[in-house]
Amino acid sequence: MMRDLRVLLVEDDDFTRRLVLRLLHDLDVHLVTEARDGMNALEVLRDKGDGIDLIICDLEMPRMSGLDLLHALRTATGNPLSDIPVIVLTAHREADMVKRAIAYGISGYLVKPVSKADLVKRLSFAMQKGRGSSS
Repeated sequence: MMRDLRVLLVEDDDFTRRLVLRLLHDLDVHLVTEARDGMNALEVLRDKGDGIDLIICDLEMPRMSGLDLLHALRTATGNPLSDIPVIVLTAHREADMVKRAIAYGISGYLVKPVSKADLVKRLSFAMQKGRGSSS
């Protein structure tokens, strides 16, 4: 299941991005595209969005936050990626942001620092839920 998963990892912090990338590789997820912020993620999605199955996205980023990225994904008319599963990365202090993200139909959230067990649980749930199902 995980081997063929194509993930877009959106995280501005190098340490956190490398940690999540290593955890994904440990889970046999090797098709990972990285983006440093929401603007970069939108460029990636514009270029190869049909090659992405799931987005793991930080909420707090410069230039374009995870919430702004979610808003752009979920509200763009005719966007074929509007229902792509999104797991958000968050720090404990961002509870209000998580509530706002949930309103955009996220597939789950991971609290930093991310653990392998939590990542497995969230990926499994997001992939079972899949595209096109309601939140």
